[in-house]
Amino acid sequence: MQKVTIKDVAKLAKVSPSTVSRVLSGSPSISDDTCKRVKNAVKELHYTPNTTARSLRCEKSKSIGVVFPDISGEFYATCASAILKYARMSDYTVLFTESGHNLKAEKDSIKALLERRIDGIIFIGDNSDIPLIQSIAAQSIPIVTGDRKVGNIPSVTFNNRETVQEMVDSLYKSGCRKFMYVGETPTGQSNLLNRYNGYTDALKKYSDTTSVIFLEESLHGDKLKTARRLFTKKIITSLPDVIITSNDLIAQGIISAAHENGINIPNDMQITGFDDLLSSAYFIPSVTTVSQNIDELAKRCFSMLMDLINKKSSVSSIIEQNIIARNSAKINI
Repeated sequence: MQKVTIKDVAKLAKVSPSTVSRVLSGSPSISDDTCKRVKNAVKELHYTPNTTARSLRCEKSKSIGVVFPDISGEFYATCASAILKYARMSDYTVLFTESGHNLKAEKDSIKALLERRIDGIIFIGDNSDIPLIQSIAAQSIPIVTGDRKVGNIPSVTFNNRETVQEMVDSLYKSGCRKFMYVGETPTGQSNLLNRYNGYTDALKKYSDTTSVIFLEESLHGDKLKTARRLFTKKIITSLPDVIITSNDLIAQGIISAAHENGINIPNDMQITGFDDLLSSAYFIPSVTTVSQNIDELAKRCFSMLMDLINKKSSVSSIIEQNIIARNSAKINI
């Protein structure tokens, strides 16, 4: 079967090939009637334009982009699945991409998304890409951020700071006085920064406590291995009453290393995680952690983006987290 060309489309639509090209490139100077005739001809002939023109900008492309720092993690994978679920309900296609915490890779990914004429973008999770996001927003491209805040761009976030404050308060009331915080470096990452600030804010209220803080860049990578190494090289020499971590995998790595060194959790030392990974409920001991409603995050992000795409106003929102008391810390919530 002979391949359909742009000339075939032009002939059926009764326009010039250059007009077809202008329609496919999204030129605003084309009348609605001409645009509709070209679109109908494309459908009838099953013509496939290049990816930069597929959306036929006379109408919405019915596709959105979602950018993650690392889609392999349980939090991000669950979020991707939920966004896809809500997009399908609205007959939308989702194009996922990840930055790998690499700004150049993120720029390249976003360029590819924009070439496919997506209607808007959701950025989930933090990265050092604030100027990039702001530059895209300046082009009037609908943007929503999830689990992060970037200026005045509509966002859906969690109450990280207040939750960690509550965690510290509860541990203090249970008798903890020697505290430690272990987490990724929070530079440019609002969710991690809020967790850290919640920890330091809470301890300011208590004059009879001590605190040691480990903020490790390498924890952005292999959290389990790095946390195990950190425990055996630094933490084991002076155990605190409790370690508060920014991630369940960090907590699991420390628990594993403690067990290998004959340290009982929670009798010799307590520990808390964050994110409520599925494995944390079955870990030994099970991990006291913070649960985040990922489905609600995805639902709100997608709904807000649809509002922006449809030229409606959209207001940022905050989702409350829940502390899940398990066996790794003696905590009453």
